[in-house]
Amino acid sequence: MIVRDDEYLDFSKVPESRGIPPMLYRIVAIGILGIFAVGASCVFTAGYGHVWPATQSQRPNLGTLHEGQ
Repeated sequence: MIVRDDEYLDFSKVPESRGIPPMLYRIVAIGILGIFAVGASCVFTAGYGHVWPATQSQRPNLGTLHEGQ
């Protein structure tokens, strides 16, 4: 669009930044909390299905697995 020279904005000043929007801080905080929540769930469920100590776990004799064939 062609406009007259006097209708242009004043380009003699450097534009000032409005900073980081407050919503971005909220999104970052929720993201970090989500990362820690996933990490905590991994730590707390790491023992599910495991039998400790190893002396109580099943230890099949690998040499006798194929004797029946």
